[in-house]
Amino acid sequence: MLREIFKEAWAALGRNPVRSLLTMTGIAWGIVAVTLLLSYGSGFRGVLMYTFEVFGKALWFAGRGQLVNRRAVNAPARPCGSNKRTRIG
Repeated sequence: MLREIFKEAWAALGRNPVRSLLTMTGIAWGIVAVTLLLSYGSGFRGVLMYTFEVFGKALWFAGRGQLVNRRAVNAPARPCGSNKRTRIG
């Protein structure tokens, strides 16, 4: 039975070569498009996660005369306008 299926498929390829070529090209194009979209999505996700990671390391909150470094959990906040500089990073 499998032999008959391949025999019929080969005959169909011979009867309509242009249609067969266009069909194979369409299938290959679809596989390439899906692969590119998946890799583009993965790369975009990686860049986005890296950006948020870098941004989160130097995150400061300002409020009512104080600057609070989110990274330093138990560190006292210093008042705004003081001359001391805090190194970030």
